Amino acid sequence: MIGCHRLVGGRLERREIAEAADDPLWIDLCDPSREEELEVERILGFQVPTRQEMAEIEESARLYTEGGALVMTAVVLDGVAEGRPKRTEVTFLLTRERLVTVRYSNPMPFRTFDARVAKQPEDNGSAQAVFVSLLESFVERIADVLEIVAGDLNRIADTVFYEEEDAADGTPGAKTDLQALIRLLGRKNSMLAVLRESLLSFGRIVPFVRQGASEWVKNGPSVRLKAVERDIKSLAAFETQLEQQISFLHEATLGLINIEQNAIIKVFSIAAVLFLPPTLVGTVYGMNFNFMPELSWKFGYPFAIATMVLSAFVPYWWFKRRGWL
Repeated sequence: MIGCHRLVGGRLERREIAEAADDPLWIDLCDPSREEELEVERILGFQVPTRQEMAEIEESARLYTEGGALVMTAVVLDGVAEGRPKRTEVTFLLTRERLVTVRYSNPMPFRTFDARVAKQPEDNGSAQAVFVSLLESFVERIADVLEIVAGDLNRIADTVFYEEEDAADGTPGAKTDLQALIRLLGRKNSMLAVLRESLLSFGRIVPFVRQGASEWVKNGPSVRLKAVERDIKSLAAFETQLEQQISFLHEATLGLINIEQNAIIKVFSIAAVLFLPPTLVGTVYGMNFNFMPELSWKFGYPFAIATMVLSAFVPYWWFKRRGWL
């Protein structure tokens, strides 16, 4: 699908490709067919990167110049609102006259961009300004997702460290599924990994644009690019902090699981020790020898029972005195 935007009366408005083919300011290719790619290449005069080329990870394949245009590929996170976050790529082709975006998904910044333009029409009067607005939208989305992850981690921390009692009044709480918490932490860590890669890609794009298009990006867009660069650095530091928090919560959860397992093993070990002496006594008096002193004794059975009870009680008393129970 091809989305086209052009300036109408100083405002950026969406138009059909047939209406804006002569002077488009921003061409948005969303999951394009080969025919649509060829049509846009005819307008631009150079080739549009394929999906395979967008997926390449080396920096020379993500940031380069072709036909007078800056070609930049960024990694973005999509599907957070739907509960299925995934990694995807968006390619920006920036020239002096126009901006082209190529994507095979529909991230949130693209879905909300028209509303953003309606609120700030004066900030989108050129291809470079539209590009910076898109960068701002992606950085704001990353910040929103990081805030969501931070809130989730705080709730997980409360669950892990206040599992048995409430922080306010000490009342017993519900038992927590620690294995489910580990899976949840794994999902949060996977999301942070994509956000980390996204911040890294945008952190490389901004200086690449400022260096390669210094004559195009002046005045307002240049100042906004500096603000975007500062935001990216601050978000990268915040993401590192969240990564450390996930690591700590993961280790703490594993520690609690080990404590639970040790408690279970402790119960079995104590039970084995407590029942071993009575078992020994019962085994001795269960032997069928003809010449056993207590075999014909009137009090032999009560004596054996009492001996088994006493042999179980003595280890229990000893464990209790040492504080092992």
